[in-house]
Amino acid sequence: MHTPLSSIIVTSTHLLLTSLTLHATPLSQEVARNASKKIDTFLTQHLEKQKLPANPIIDDATFARRAYLKIIGRIPSADEARAFLKNTSSQKRSDLINHLVDSHGYKNHMFNFWADLLRLQVGKEPYGLGWHLWIRSAVDNNMPYDQFVNTMLSASGLATKHPEVGYYLRDRNMQLDNVSNTVQVFLGNQIGCAQCHDHPFDDWTQKQYYQLAAFTGTTQYKSKDAQNLISRLTQYTLSQQGTLPANARKKDRRKYRSKIKTIRRDYYSLFKNFRKLATFDQANKPLRLPNNYQYNDGKPGDIVKPHTLFGKSINTDLPPEKLRKAFANWVTAPDNPYFTKVIVNRLWAHAFGRGIVDPLDDWSETTRVSHPELLNYLCKIMQDTHYDVREFLRILYHTQLFERAVASQSPPMGGSYDFQGPILKRMSAEQIHDSLLLLEYGNQDHIRNKKLKERWDKFAHNINELITMPLPKLVELNKKTDKKEKESSPLRLKIRQLKKAIDKARGDGNLKLARQLSKEKKRYSRARKHMVDNMDDPIMSTIMTFRINTKTPFSLPSSEQPAPYKPASFMRQFGSSDRKTPNASSDA
Repeated sequence: MHTPLSSIIVTSTHLLLTSLTLHATPLSQEVARNASKKIDTFLTQHLEKQKLPANPIIDDATFARRAYLKIIGRIPSADEARAFLKNTSSQKRSDLINHLVDSHGYKNHMFNFWADLLRLQVGKEPYGLGWHLWIRSAVDNNMPYDQFVNTMLSASGLATKHPEVGYYLRDRNMQLDNVSNTVQVFLGNQIGCAQCHDHPFDDWTQKQYYQLAAFTGTTQYKSKDAQNLISRLTQYTLSQQGTLPANARKKDRRKYRSKIKTIRRDYYSLFKNFRKLATFDQANKPLRLPNNYQYNDGKPGDIVKPHTLFGKSINTDLPPEKLRKAFANWVTAPDNPYFTKVIVNRLWAHAFGRGIVDPLDDWSETTRVSHPELLNYLCKIMQDTHYDVREFLRILYHTQLFERAVASQSPPMGGSYDFQGPILKRMSAEQIHDSLLLLEYGNQDHIRNKKLKERWDKFAHNINELITMPLPKLVELNKKTDKKEKESSPLRLKIRQLKKAIDKARGDGNLKLARQLSKEKKRYSRARKHMVDNMDDPIMSTIMTFRINTKTPFSLPSSEQPAPYKPASFMRQFGSSDRKTPNASSDA
């Protein structure tokens, strides 16, 4: 039965604790089909000018393999391939594309795409798990790309309430690096050099870099809720001790400064697992030029006023929390000279193996575009679909280009390509994993790692309990936690000592000793884990530790495996990203 190209109808969706109402204009089947044909027309006209032939159309077996790998990230099963090859309908390729684009496998494959691009890390800190689930939900609900980006860039607050703030927490205390990544990922410009000096190859100056960074320059990577709670607990403790009454004057407080610091330090441990899980904007701590600033347009230590790098100037006479939103709106505006171009170029490369502009994230005013009219038309499609990535890709997959044989030779890096056919690519680590998974267990595309959500929900619940707990109970909880920490202290000390000994043994080349010490370290780690996991109070367990088990079963799809993977793991051996830089995976 023929499945028509889906209309783009975006309804209200709830992404964890973020509620958004989305609206889009339906795109008819005929309009979508005509868009695919027009893309092919642009490519045909270009090839005729270059006097180059288009590559031939591939056979059904090759098309089936390509469609499954490109759209859902795995090979087809024997039954799936057999059903497609036996189908005699003239529309079977179109039907297969529609079926795959609307499937669970598409969502898995696109989640991996975004996770690599955004350098998502799960397991090191709690925020990573919440951000993982937020991105997963955004992909599952087909959240429009401009709102996806805008929501992350305007995010602030506590991660358990606003998990999208993981975008900023990923670069905690590296706010300038975060700005570089934002411009690279969403606007395709490499401005990182200007962080330390005027850019040697582009027109960006160090002053301009700091002006752009000033939009989020007041960011503090900690929880305001935790700070307020610690202050209230300290005051409560002092008043209970009779040391300092609640209505004490400032000069009386100065006498007890040392005692206040001691009490505050004691309570810090109570909130250690969520005190750093948030951001807020502190107006009295604006961004300043660095102490070694050497140019004539400013002095070291000068406060920097925010200003955009290109495109329209925006109102910057706003409080810090509104500046962040203004910055997000500027980045994601349809008239931003790079925002739409960069994402359509990335998605074109995702579908065909290479961008119209290559490299993908090195745009400038002098960028040479081999197919300028095609690029402009792709931008129009993206805007007409209201940044619906799924429908945009559906259009690309319906082109004749997607059905043509691959190029016989790889084009040079940085050079133009005429798109006689797609580029031949090795399977990614995730495609290999999910294909082996299919061969071993059958179709697992619909399987979700429920433990990740359970772990996050439990953590978020316990943090909320901690925040709302009455002060007397918090004092008692702190005493119990301090006692448990003291009991586990010898275990933690032994684990640290063994880790140093293991590193030394490996450095000395004594691998046998390193293995013995590793086994001993595991025993102590299990003992501490058992102590923490078997506490009567689950909130105490949340306070003392937070772990994500990255050793998940092979039977789960790659999108459900917490990443990044360890250096010696199967996935890393086959080119999976270390998630340190955008798009660091290898399929060359």
